[in-house]
Amino acid sequence: MTKESKKTATPVAPKKTIEELMQGTEAGKIWNDIKDREIFMFALPNQRVSQHASPVLIDTEKLYLVLQSSAALPSLEEAIGKGDPRRGIVAYAVELADRFAVVTPIPVPLSQKLKK
Repeated sequence: MTKESKKTATPVAPKKTIEELMQGTEAGKIWNDIKDREIFMFALPNQRVSQHASPVLIDTEKLYLVLQSSAALPSLEEAIGKGDPRRGIVAYAVELADRFAVVTPIPVPLSQKLKK
């Protein structure tokens, strides 16, 4: 007689995406704000930031991006660097750190805060 060992399946938690892990953080707010902004790449229409950059969860206060191409950096700076506080569009600064593009919000100047 052979004994069959009963194997029980251990439940595996589904893997969370980067966007799910970033929810509720400053990095997640920045990504949600910029991912659908139009970016002018290679003279192609309807290009979005999310097509040329991917978020990486390194810090919850700053957004770290991996760029698909180094040519995306100037276009990314152009796409998210301009803001309009009157319309609620936040401007962001982009800087290179090692192999990542680090995105942080640019503070609104005090003169514009006082105009409100």
